[in-house]
Amino acid sequence: MSRSDFFVGYLPASRALRRTAVIGALTLCGAFAALAIALGRTPADIGPSDYGDDIAATGVFVAQPYPLLVTPPDAAHPRGRTLLLGGEGKRGAQDFGRDLEGRVARLAGILVRRGEIEMALVSAADQLQRVDTPTSGVQTTSLGRWRITGEICDGKCVAGGMRPGAGLAHKACANLCTSGGLPPVLVTARPIEGRNYLLLAARDGGAAPDAVADLTAIPVTLEGEVMRLGDMLILRADWATARKF
Repeated sequence: MSRSDFFVGYLPASRALRRTAVIGALTLCGAFAALAIALGRTPADIGPSDYGDDIAATGVFVAQPYPLLVTPPDAAHPRGRTLLLGGEGKRGAQDFGRDLEGRVARLAGILVRRGEIEMALVSAADQLQRVDTPTSGVQTTSLGRWRITGEICDGKCVAGGMRPGAGLAHKACANLCTSGGLPPVLVTARPIEGRNYLLLAARDGGAAPDAVADLTAIPVTLEGEVMRLGDMLILRADWATARKF
């Protein structure tokens, strides 16, 4: 140890000691920041979101299990682009498509997007209007029966309406949204057919049952038939086999 490194409490600290203290403090702050970021992420937190861009699209309206719009195939969406539809606040878009099932509709709304999840928000009837164009409808393709693990969230928040959280507040928010008609989605622990989320439905293809409220915001395993509709996967779950862990 050099003379300048020797520390005496009532004398000024040496330059080397001050440098060591600064490096140590910065390292400690960096470690706490990394820990905060890690703890702040949840299984449903799959990256940054885009909120507020206008979207105009034309496609076939599908009412079940939840309102959807499926656009024709193009270069970016070879199977067609399937948009979840939502309303204002914690409400679904069921009121805006009562007479549109299986028909071509023109959409003008607000796009909410995080990763591959896209939802168009509508707040008035004139934002979703019928177009008198012949259509053969849209086809669903069965991908067989699957057992899938993930977390159930509401489609609006996970798409970017809010940042998915954790705990009781997250669960209460998700349940309030899904009870208002917003679609529940399963954010998967690993990709399924290249997708990280699946729209959830009842076994018969209708809306998910009220039992979904007990399973939101926690890790779950669901079994059922996976259907492909455009570029979206839908899990027609056998809710009696759902397992929490």
